[in-house]
Amino acid sequence: MAILIYCSKCNLFYSRKNNKCSNCGLSLTNSKKFRINVSTPNGSRITKTVEGNLTLARRVEAKIKTEVMQQKHLGIRKAPLLSEIWEKYAIWAKENKKSWRHDIGRWKKHVSPHIKGKRMDKIYPSDIEIIIKKMIKDPDNMKMKHAPATKKQVLVLIRRVYNWAIQLEYYTGSNPAKKIQPPKVQNQVTECLNKDEIEKLLNTLELWPNQLGALLVKFSLYTGLRQDEIMGLEWKDVDLENGFISLFDPKGKPATLPLNNEALKIIYEAEKIKPFEGCMYIFPNQFGERRVSFYKIWSRIRDAAGLSKTFRFHGLRHTFASYLASSGEVDLYTLQKLLNHQSPQMTQRYAHLLDETLRRGAGVADKVFNNINAEL
Repeated sequence: MAILIYCSKCNLFYSRKNNKCSNCGLSLTNSKKFRINVSTPNGSRITKTVEGNLTLARRVEAKIKTEVMQQKHLGIRKAPLLSEIWEKYAIWAKENKKSWRHDIGRWKKHVSPHIKGKRMDKIYPSDIEIIIKKMIKDPDNMKMKHAPATKKQVLVLIRRVYNWAIQLEYYTGSNPAKKIQPPKVQNQVTECLNKDEIEKLLNTLELWPNQLGALLVKFSLYTGLRQDEIMGLEWKDVDLENGFISLFDPKGKPATLPLNNEALKIIYEAEKIKPFEGCMYIFPNQFGERRVSFYKIWSRIRDAAGLSKTFRFHGLRHTFASYLASSGEVDLYTLQKLLNHQSPQMTQRYAHLLDETLRRGAGVADKVFNNINAEL
């Protein structure tokens, strides 16, 4: 272990015992550059160059020595880069999470630009706050902020990645995202198109030039399936003869759902216009590949149909569920299965529509007995 002193004229380092350069004779007493060499237990050497004065060089040397001793005796190791852990997590998510594509998209867009070169222990709650506050929909329009729900999803994702790294002992520090209060989200707001809006949407889809895209939207409206589920549908997942479709969950919970007549018609139409014979996907992109995003196409269709700009594609799923619930012909358990909800709590938001249907049914008794009473 040593601190070497620098000759600026010859670009050489010497022991501090030397007062002058043996090559050019330049005095080294006022040198402002030092090289620190510290040996590690495994025989390697840590070298660092410091510009300043000897006092600073000694402080840096002491810090390096402390880190080396901690690694040797306490097993303390350098925290990994968050970007490296994310790459490992993304591989795991593809095998275990249904929403892994959304996670990758959110991380790439909102998190990656802020964490380049940062180790997990050097990212603080204030850094997470900045990431959440800077979330915008359109880089060309800084006023277009994301909804609280989207911000919460990004915060939850960062927290989950840290927890995953801690659980697998890639990282032994604290989770900075745990200290951030998530944005308040009104979960009970349910988007639903009225009958006039549905008619406008269907009329727009009939004339839409990208018919595969139009069929994808119609299929969502008639089945209530999630966007990612529809984009991932393959021909092998469909039993046209018996009218069933199979959904595969990465968590190992496959579901088989019946298709109504309109949904079957849509699939037959999609088969007629698939990009090429042997195409795997029912609703592929123009190249026959799995769609990665549908946002731009949906935005154009939504605007052409005159729907609210805040109406999301996911609102088609809510529309499907709301009309079924208010029909009086579908109970909550059946609705849960059709929506492929893992728990009844997720379907509970539609319960009030069932209650209203029951109330209307009970109201029929008023009319019946009032009419009888009037005749007496």
